[in-house]
Amino acid sequence: MQPRTKYGILLPLSLLSGLLIYGFFCRFGPRPAPLVRADVFVSPDNLTASFDNNEALSDSLYLYKVLSVRGSITKILKRESGNYIITLGDEAPGKSAVDCNLDTIYNHQFLSLKNGDSVTIRGTCAGRLQNVLLMQCIIEK
Repeated sequence: MQPRTKYGILLPLSLLSGLLIYGFFCRFGPRPAPLVRADVFVSPDNLTASFDNNEALSDSLYLYKVLSVRGSITKILKRESGNYIITLGDEAPGKSAVDCNLDTIYNHQFLSLKNGDSVTIRGTCAGRLQNVLLMQCIIEK
């Protein structure tokens, strides 16, 4: 077989097999998570008061559930990794607030939000350390 004919057959076959492999991994690869409805609608003050009063009961009510929290922004922090953390609620000494770790879709965007803005954020409750934590949050419109 001549080299020209050999490469004329191998090139289209390798291109076709490469496209099939690429299609297989793209089709069955990771998919974006579907938008989930909120299980509970709560204000940041009620959420933190619940955790302050009885943390065990609050864990049974809110832990690993999707919460929709509406309140005013106290602080916006951008980490070195590019992730934003928005704090809702009163951050007075001795009081806890709600820290919302925004999803990675916001990493490469400029947030047009500022302190004092009223916003509704949806995320999964991860419990409480110093503040109540919401993970994988999105900003609701």
